[in-house]
Formats: sequence, C-alpha cells, structure tokens
Amino acid sequence: MKKTLGLVIVAFLTGCTSQNYSDVSDSQAVISNLKVSEVGTPRTDKHQLHVKFDYSIKNYKALDGLYTCSVLFSTGKGEWVTQTIGNDPCQIDSRSGSVSMEWTTPLSTSADYSDEVLKKMQLPLKYQVAIHQKKTKSRNNIIGMSEPLYLSPKR
Repeated sequence: MKKTLGLVIVAFLTGCTSQNYSDVSDSQAVISNLKVSEVGTPRTDKHQLHVKFDYSIKNYKALDGLYTCSVLFSTGKGEWVTQTIGNDPCQIDSRSGSVSMEWTTPLSTSADYSDEVLKKMQLPLKYQVAIHQKKTKSRNNIIGMSEPLYLSPKR
C-alpha cells in the first residue's frame, strides 16, 4: 500500500512539473546587436561559435522554460537543423536582455549530426540565431531569427 501511494505521489508531482504550452499564444522576438566569432578550428574536436546578442520579446509571457535560443544550420531548400547534444540552448526569462553562448558547429568532429544531414550541407555554411517558444515537450516554434550568416572555413 505504501509503495502504491508513493508511486501515485511521484506520478502526480511529475505531471505537475511537465508544462504544456500549446494554448499559449505566440510571442514575437527581435534579435539585435548580434556578434559572432569562431572559436577553435574546423575538423577538430571543438569548433564553436561564440554568440552574443540583445533581444526583445513582444507579447512576453512569464512562464518558466517557455523561451530558449539556439543556432540553426541550413541543409538547403529551407531546411534548418541544430544539435542540442553538447550545446546548451540559452534560457530566456525576461522581456528583453542580452545573451552570450557557445554553440558547437557541424564542422566540429564532436558534433553529433547524422551523416545524412552533413551530406546536405554546403560551404559556405549558412546559419541563423533563433529564439524559440516551447509548445510541447518536444516541439517549439521559432518566434525570431537573425539575418543569415555564413561559415566559410579556410581549408
């Protein structure tokens, strides 16, 4: 009986901490003062982008975990990919502010992009900084993006 009650309490608490944001209307984000520098060397263990920018969010909602940011890389034909393994998407918790983050590129040997995705990418590699709004545990909408930037490593 105690074991069953304990499992019910754990299940209830887990359900309470899992947010569903699907009913939250979309905000709009603007990225400004973007500065990006490459850190490391392509085709080594650590090739990263050091990204700094300011942001503002219109129709901001103060909900934990609602807004994140990342770097997206183009595979061509309007398809964008990113890898959160080894990267830490920034958590945005205010209407406006500044962000500084490091993001591993697909040109790093430690990046975990599939061979299929890597074959689609072409140099110069197009990328954009994006602000996302969570909808469900595994789905989010992009509510703001920077202008396109390009990685063109020296061979």
